[in-house]
Amino acid sequence: MKLAWFTPFSRSSAIARCSLGIVAELAKIAEVDLCHFEAGQSRESSVPVKRFRTASDVDEQTLSKYDVVVYNFGNHLPFHREIFLLSRRHPGICILHDFVMHHFFAEYYFSELHNPEAYALLIERVYGDDGRAAAEQSLPGGKRMWESDAVARFPLFEEVIRGALGVVTHSEFFRKRVEDVFPGPVRRIPLAYDAEPTVPVLSRRLLNVEENELLIVTIGHVNPNKQVIAVIDALGCLGPIAQRVKYVVLGPCSPEHKRLLEAAIGRMHLEPVVQLLGQVSDETLRSYLSHADVCVNLRYPAFEGASASVIEEMLFGKPVIVTDTGFFAELPDECVLKVRPDRGSELTAALERAITDPGFRERLGKAAEQFARREFRADHYAKEIVDFAWEARTAKPLLGLADQVAIEFNRMGIASDMAIVDNLAQEMRSTFCSMPGSGPSWR
Repeated sequence: MKLAWFTPFSRSSAIARCSLGIVAELAKIAEVDLCHFEAGQSRESSVPVKRFRTASDVDEQTLSKYDVVVYNFGNHLPFHREIFLLSRRHPGICILHDFVMHHFFAEYYFSELHNPEAYALLIERVYGDDGRAAAEQSLPGGKRMWESDAVARFPLFEEVIRGALGVVTHSEFFRKRVEDVFPGPVRRIPLAYDAEPTVPVLSRRLLNVEENELLIVTIGHVNPNKQVIAVIDALGCLGPIAQRVKYVVLGPCSPEHKRLLEAAIGRMHLEPVVQLLGQVSDETLRSYLSHADVCVNLRYPAFEGASASVIEEMLFGKPVIVTDTGFFAELPDECVLKVRPDRGSELTAALERAITDPGFRERLGKAAEQFARREFRADHYAKEIVDFAWEARTAKPLLGLADQVAIEFNRMGIASDMAIVDNLAQEMRSTFCSMPGSGPSWR
């Protein structure tokens, strides 16, 4: 089998890092070209790399050489714009790294196309009247939906997978959501990631962390859904215990949110305890992870299909406190410490236990590392992708037939809630999906 693997390739993209490990394993069992659109600071790859300037530069003759084209999707427009535009023209397998893709489309329609009305029509087409009403509030002069928790109600991953041959997710909760709206094959494959253990590590002294301080870290883009303010408030409730701690937050943060964090630090009198370092080098980030005693990785609401950061923390053998939601809820209870959303008392209790019980930290970290090394493997991912690619190719004729039936039904004025639709769906399922070896098996 020959695959074209379209992915971001920037050094600042976690998806690019995932892709490099996966395609290296894919190359052992299939032919694969890593394809990307970025210029400049790209990564090195052990497989052939093809760079295109835009989606328009990728012609059908080039794509026809591959058995399947695979598209990696995240919600950052600069990394995924051309991948999305190409997928509209040439269907393939969509790998969804983010559950909420709304930010991608909001930036695309507002900043790229300068067409707010088209954005509102998209939301209406996908979510009906409720979506239209919410979208209208985000039009110029209103409160932008994608800057609030409401965005989780309108994730817009549905638009990314429209017309796809198959969809891959990295969590069960996301797989179920996709299956509710997508008629083709869907598979959950655990995300492949590594801890890059060869990166040099700075000493605690160089990081300005005392040997007797218990180091707690949070990494990644510092958005409101990361619940850093909740962590600050919980530490403030611990009294003298918190004075033994150094809580370091690493990652870019908007000026507005940073002001809120600084206000929370001042309110809880935690200036000596909490440090907001912003974006740091890879060496500094890995050094803090290496020395961390505890990691806090909260999400509410959860926007991701999985979390590379929590996987990395587990691979480092760290005890991690997570929110009991989305992908995080699927992690084994013996590997992470879960707290329910909006339960400040649970977070306070979790922090207290993690700070005061070294034996618990050691057991949790060891279990986390063992699980992560078994579960999040690039060789397993590669084998699953090849198997799924054959399944998606088999499904292609049936999906084409379903599209033609939908077009005819629409022409005849047949609505989706009419009995004939269910009857025909059952007949197609019986004809194409029930006989051994006769067709796709995803339903």
